[in-house]
Amino acid sequence: MNKYLIDLHTHTNCSTHAYSTLEENISAAKKKGLEAIAITNHGPAIPDGPHIWSFINLKCLPDYINGIRVYRGAEVNILNKNGDVDLDDDILNKLEIVLGGFHSIEIYGDTLDIYKNTEAAINCIKQNKIDIFVHLGNPKFPLRYDDVLIEAKKSNIAIELNNSSFTTSRAGSEKNCEEILRLAKKYENYIALGSDAHFSGSVGELTKVIQLLEKVDFPEELVINKNIEKLEEFLHVRKQSKQISTS
Repeated sequence: MNKYLIDLHTHTNCSTHAYSTLEENISAAKKKGLEAIAITNHGPAIPDGPHIWSFINLKCLPDYINGIRVYRGAEVNILNKNGDVDLDDDILNKLEIVLGGFHSIEIYGDTLDIYKNTEAAINCIKQNKIDIFVHLGNPKFPLRYDDVLIEAKKSNIAIELNNSSFTTSRAGSEKNCEEILRLAKKYENYIALGSDAHFSGSVGELTKVIQLLEKVDFPEELVINKNIEKLEEFLHVRKQSKQISTS
């Protein structure tokens, strides 16, 4: 039985490379006994990403839909070695949860430069605009994992374990993800679990990442998906960190 009933990484057909509506995702979450999901559609630097109005108008959604807590969020893209992302502060500050990471977008350029990638990741973390750094194990974006996780710990930014990295996306991520999780255990980083669902049938699918948590014997108290109370505690800590960084 899945003891983690929150999925912090889901997509809707606001992007054409995803295939389910928000209501279909919520219905799937309900059937699987989930407590919450986050809507985290791609930022506009992805060629079929939603228009910025899609993120602005998340305000029209209620907190709970069909008994499921729905967190208003986004998955933003790192654009350059400065760590800039593709939604502005006005939008980001209105979201409840912000995921961020690397994607193969033209503006970023070379993805295989480990020093550039590490500088970009650290600078993104230092800007303190994201709450969760997603799919770090992608071999297309090599990184100095120690450096990135140490910096993430300073800002209490969570590191994601992405279930689709073990199934349909980012082939070759498994070994990297295990290394990242072992380092996260060493540095006591927060960990976030996400299905990265692009179809409603994948919502809440966390089997592979839970198996890795168990393999590494990762402390449950550092997994922010543990329950809504734990997630809200994490988001409160993140909000405080953002306020400190802008003061």
